[in-house]
Amino acid sequence: MSVRLQAFSGNDFNLIPDLVDFLDQLENSLRMAAPEASELEDLYAEYTRFTNPNFVTFDIYTIQRGDNYWKIAKQHGYTIDSIVGCNPHLGKVVCYVRQRVLLPSRGGSLHLVRAEETLTSIALDYAVTKEIILEANLIDPQWGVIPGMWLFISGAKPRYLSEDMQKQYNQRALFRSPLAGRYSSFFGNRIHPVLGFSKFHNGVDIACPMNTWVGAAAAGKVIAAGKGGAIGTYIKIDHGNGYKTLYGHLNKIHVSRGRQVSRGQLIGRAGATGRVTGPHLHFTIYKNGRVVNPMDYLW
Repeated sequence: MSVRLQAFSGNDFNLIPDLVDFLDQLENSLRMAAPEASELEDLYAEYTRFTNPNFVTFDIYTIQRGDNYWKIAKQHGYTIDSIVGCNPHLGKVVCYVRQRVLLPSRGGSLHLVRAEETLTSIALDYAVTKEIILEANLIDPQWGVIPGMWLFISGAKPRYLSEDMQKQYNQRALFRSPLAGRYSSFFGNRIHPVLGFSKFHNGVDIACPMNTWVGAAAAGKVIAAGKGGAIGTYIKIDHGNGYKTLYGHLNKIHVSRGRQVSRGQLIGRAGATGRVTGPHLHFTIYKNGRVVNPMDYLW
């Protein structure tokens, strides 16, 4: 599922999930078996031992088909930072079916107290007041914070990640999903639903109702907006640093060529223009003129 096209040609953009995509997803899901219940429960107990249950609670959530971290976070009223920050045991910023994660009741991040850290130094590190930390955690006023204890820092982003996790996290911080929906087709070779033979799919399709809000994946400049054959009505944005994104099969366009847009700004409405079998958004990411797998960038 990783063969690449060099550039947008206006052809062979189609859309409906096929058996190959489904089997690939199933294989990945089986490889990434969920942690044993006792393991996650032990971590849950460790992470929440000193948190104040009257301030924040945590639920163990099992990832379902069609989920992504961006959508899950939005449903809970915070950003993906909170999911990453409250699951320090995760080795990759990848969402898999049957994966189990901890979801806090409010946005924030867990912090492991290190040697020589104090309540004051931690508050300064996260740019919060000591009172905010004290409210969220059960800290003995006599002993203060103790190395090895986990604290919940309300509203904070994760600050201490492994080198590999930091690299993945930074890459996925470049773009947000253009809309909340179910991924219905993925990047790579698949059986073309209309032509009936194997064709390369250079992005992802996100199923959604007609006229769903489509937002810019990142700030940038609109370099194309119009109609393009099989891709239908589309928008292309240049984000700088070699990155461009494409949004296809739109029903409406709300921006014009040359316009600067901000991250998440409404740029169009999802539709079923071009070669499609139903409403959805086709989304492609380019890096230095080559298409890359959006799932390496999206949550």
